[in-house]
Amino acid sequence: MILMIDDDGNLLGVVNVIDAIAIVLVVSIIVAGIAVVSGGDGPGTNLGATGALAVGLLLVVLLAGVAVVSGNGSEFETRYATVDLGEQPAYVVDRLEAGDVARLEDADEEITVTDVHATPVADRPLVTIQTELDDVVLENDRGRTTERFAGVPLKLGRELRLDFGAYAISGTVTDVGVDPTLPIDATTTTAELEARDVSPAVAEGLEVGLTETVRGETIATLEAVDREPATVVLESDDGTVHEREHPRHEDVTLSVTLQTVESETGLTFRDERIGIGTTIELALETITVEGEITRIDDGPASDSSR
Repeated sequence: MILMIDDDGNLLGVVNVIDAIAIVLVVSIIVAGIAVVSGGDGPGTNLGATGALAVGLLLVVLLAGVAVVSGNGSEFETRYATVDLGEQPAYVVDRLEAGDVARLEDADEEITVTDVHATPVADRPLVTIQTELDDVVLENDRGRTTERFAGVPLKLGRELRLDFGAYAISGTVTDVGVDPTLPIDATTTTAELEARDVSPAVAEGLEVGLTETVRGETIATLEAVDREPATVVLESDDGTVHEREHPRHEDVTLSVTLQTVESETGLTFRDERIGIGTTIELALETITVEGEITRIDDGPASDSSR
């Protein structure tokens, strides 16, 4: 006898195997009961009832075996989940790295961190991680696939409590797929900044090659510096307005390379959106300077320092 089981675990493409087992068992009991009632006290009564039950139980065992083999349409695969951890203290960010293994609280399942992205701010950066989930169950129920991990549907918005041993953190699943790449578009942006009325100490200290770093990662590099005397507006006694060069202060044009993230909402630097007219402050080693962005492009800056 050939049993046709489809990918959904249905017998002949119609009846689920588990349902078929229940049907066969019920029918066998009914047939056995009819055999007893109709057979009266004849010598074949017990044999007929016993035979009906035996055949029914044989079919039940056979169908149960088929159900085990077919797995009722379930498969096991690997999925990669992006988890938004929100703001995290520096001591967590310093520990968290690719290759770390965490146990899912309240479940006997482990996940592996494959990538970590933290916004380049010193105090409580926003952290997103990519995780590898093994043994994700793909249940195919009547043509509809459901992904389950640790017995719970793997859906966007699911909260995960991750125990790394020395610390535990919570996050929200924001993406699930077969691609292990963290869906964050980190990029390098060249921007021009205008810093006006800069004191001599700051202007003279601005040199090509100065950098700003956060947790050992360079997020800004000074590529070019152009300096010229700042101007001041003076009014004479007769009300005439005169523009003169400031005797000491300077206007400085800076070309900097920034580590940015590009998203649907625009370009961000240190988790803040930037664009033409945005004012940013750079902590370049021992010098802090503030300037207004006047140009943004993707090309490398030329060295026009003097």
